[in-house]
Amino acid sequence: EVLKVFYEGAAFVQQKFVPTDSDREGLTLADKAPEVFDTEYKGSQEASKGIVGMLEVVLSDFRRTVATVASEESDAAEAFGTFRAESEKDTAAKQGAAKGKEGEVADIEDALMFLQDGLTWAKRGHAEALKELDKLHSMCVAGEETYEERVAKREKEIAALKDAHDMLENWQS
Repeated sequence: EVLKVFYEGAAFVQQKFVPTDSDREGLTLADKAPEVFDTEYKGSQEASKGIVGMLEVVLSDFRRTVATVASEESDAAEAFGTFRAESEKDTAAKQGAAKGKEGEVADIEDALMFLQDGLTWAKRGHAEALKELDKLHSMCVAGEETYEERVAKREKEIAALKDAHDMLENWQS
């Protein structure tokens, strides 16, 4: 506005300047020279409209740039807010899943320890059962006698017991 007012009027009109080194009448060497121009100089008024026009274009460019930047900043802030909300939601979900997985790992480790203890006891029981089986095997299956010999021995024992029974029955008669 200030420049517009300055350039619209007769701002380029040159006023008479009285220098300090003038003579008694206030005339300097240039004043005593012959007059070349017959009218007063008022500046280039047409060029001044071009300057104001350029300044108005620059001002409109600045205003457009400010509006564009403000719009882009608000869009970017909105996009960032959405991204941040999604990231926080995703992070919270993953942290919850991680805690759940940690709990599952602890439970599985406890079950593994329990099963390992059971395996240790089962191995001990198995070893003892094998020892006992070896003892029984040597006494029952892998004896010095064959099956036929044992059958014959049992039949002999049964016959002897029958004879002893008959003797006891007939002893008092």
